[in-house]
Amino acid sequence: MVCQFDSQIGQLGKGNACLEIGLEREDEDAVAEGGDKHRNMVTRQDVGTPAGGLAEAALAAAGISICHVGPGRILSFDGTAQAMFGVPAESSFVNMFARVGRGHRRDVLAMIRGAGGLSQQLSAEFPFTSPDGQIYWVRAIARRMTEHCQQDCAFITLLDVTAERKAHEMLRQSEEHLRYTVEYNPQLPWIADPAGNIIDLTDRWLAATGMTREKALGEGWAAVTHPDDIGMVNEKIMHALMTGESFDVRMRLCVNGIYRWMRAQGYPRRDASGNIVRWYGYTEDIHEHVLVEDQIRWNAEHDPLTGLYNRALFNANLKESLEKALQSLRRVGVLLVDIDHFKEVNDQLGHHAGDALLQHYADQLRAKLPADAIIARLGGDEFAVMFPDIRDQQELAGWAEQILQLHQPIDFDGRSIDCHSSIGAAIFPEHGTHASELLRHADVALYAAKEGGRASVLVFEATMQDEVRERAAMVNRARTAAREGDILAFYQPKVSLETGDLIGFEALLRWRDAAGRIHAPASIMAAFEDREVADMLGQTMLDHVVADIIRWRNMGLIYGSVAINAAPAEFRQSNFAPRLIKCMQDAGLSAGDIEVEITEGVFLGRRSDHTKSAIAMLNEYGTRIVLDDFGTGFASLTHLRALPVDTLKIDRSFISDITKFSGDAAIVSAIINLGRNLGIKVVAEGLETIEQVETLRDFGCEQAQGYYFGVPTPALKIPELIRTWTGRAPLLSSQLPLAVAS
Repeated sequence: MVCQFDSQIGQLGKGNACLEIGLEREDEDAVAEGGDKHRNMVTRQDVGTPAGGLAEAALAAAGISICHVGPGRILSFDGTAQAMFGVPAESSFVNMFARVGRGHRRDVLAMIRGAGGLSQQLSAEFPFTSPDGQIYWVRAIARRMTEHCQQDCAFITLLDVTAERKAHEMLRQSEEHLRYTVEYNPQLPWIADPAGNIIDLTDRWLAATGMTREKALGEGWAAVTHPDDIGMVNEKIMHALMTGESFDVRMRLCVNGIYRWMRAQGYPRRDASGNIVRWYGYTEDIHEHVLVEDQIRWNAEHDPLTGLYNRALFNANLKESLEKALQSLRRVGVLLVDIDHFKEVNDQLGHHAGDALLQHYADQLRAKLPADAIIARLGGDEFAVMFPDIRDQQELAGWAEQILQLHQPIDFDGRSIDCHSSIGAAIFPEHGTHASELLRHADVALYAAKEGGRASVLVFEATMQDEVRERAAMVNRARTAAREGDILAFYQPKVSLETGDLIGFEALLRWRDAAGRIHAPASIMAAFEDREVADMLGQTMLDHVVADIIRWRNMGLIYGSVAINAAPAEFRQSNFAPRLIKCMQDAGLSAGDIEVEITEGVFLGRRSDHTKSAIAMLNEYGTRIVLDDFGTGFASLTHLRALPVDTLKIDRSFISDITKFSGDAAIVSAIINLGRNLGIKVVAEGLETIEQVETLRDFGCEQAQGYYFGVPTPALKIPELIRTWTGRAPLLSSQLPLAVAS
């Protein structure tokens, strides 16, 4: 193994300049020759092992082996060394030294040189490769022992510390792994005593907070915690200290001068008796996570366009306010606000204009209303305002009146947009004790305000609820009648004012109740605003009309054309025109057999874009479009200019007093001239007297219909009416074919 050398050792570092130690030449030759001339100078008996077999056995049992360095640089190993390291009984120093790890050879030489010159022991640890290729870690202790040899010699005690080194290496790696794990982990660990005082923390904790270690250990995180969070943090930590439970708390800590959201968790470590001896925990930067959470929560609770509360958050606040008001005997007021004619703004100017109007109106509400008012956009053009502590109904109405004043127009791309509104109001507890009830009654009041002419505010009254129930009953009656086959088609003649000839009919819906009575559509008027039921009624009427036309054609009757009425909710459906055309084609009808009467309501509101495509498709197919109730709607001239309308129908409200008021006569005359100039036919409806007929004929009106020519008649009586047509039907209510309920 290794041995004591005096100052004449020569060739130890041959080929390695860093190990040469200035030995004399003759000693180098002796080492190179392997010590042959000295081989017989030391016998096995000369190995200075302790006397007595018991001591030798004890050393062997302890894993301690001995190497004797004798004259001639010959190494002699005892049996334990041979068994332990696989070395021969004797070997030259050079052979054994070559098996020492290069990085440790200088230490080995220093040990040997020191032992050779001093009567003290020196030690070194080094890796050693045995002749069979095994690598061992050896701890060697060398001591000069002149009393056992004729010449200076040394004993080297050898101990196998391979297992110990491996254990130390594993421990070192484990500690290194733990250190880097802590160092690179975004969490900042800390340790506290049983009373919660910080006693140790990492440098990164100090770097993050900018605190010195002394200050951090003395004041903990209280010195850098946001003032608003200190109370909550202390409360949770005190609870943990008193109960011994772990804690998890969020707070804001000052990091580099800026408060950031942090999460601190602490866990107790107990001794065998259950007493807490340490608190271990970490602080983690969750600032970005909290910001994302806040943004997600904000998005879930607010309207993205206006930044106001959305329906869900408004309802939650309303429910909470009602619970508090119930305990404190306060009143809570609710306003539902609807922007008038908002759909027209979207339709005419586009959704960008509508969005600008909504944002402008939301800003006005924020500026006008008190700080404790809860403002929300419920959807579309509907807003809600909740006053958590309102004095009485008069105060609530006063705030509503102030909102009505927010009607200053806004400018959008050079266009002025009005923002008048209608408002429905309800107050707790007079108008409801639950959130849903209060909102429902405010909505009823809003509907009444819009029906009453808009730009007004109404406070809920019980009679309004009756109107809502009646509308719901209308829809239900119509749905039931359509399902049970009680929808009937009546026909009213349409006449040429020039010749008196019968030129067609208008198909009018009637429905039969359970008692067999026939009712006009006014009793189910609300059903025509419901898309589903309006579709059912329209399809049923179309089926009746097609079947009747086929029957009249097969009878050889000349019926002209039949006009069917299409409700706005029905006509705005994308499949209306294709469905009508297919029905006519399947029945073998010509494009002129059926006309479609629409009101100007089809041009307004959502899905009105389907109106233009439907009119274009029907016009291309050859089916005529009649614009009903002309003069009573919105932007009629705009529609006449943009769309292929074939016929105008003057509303009966202008006809009834045409012979009495010059103003009505002037309007009717202007409409007739407008139609003539645009190449559009004009039909007057609601004629009941010969004076009206003569006046319209003098104005140049081409076609007319009304009770003067014939009342709405059941389909079964139309063939006889066609055969016996004489130019007018007697205006006698006693001759009505069936009683007509209003």
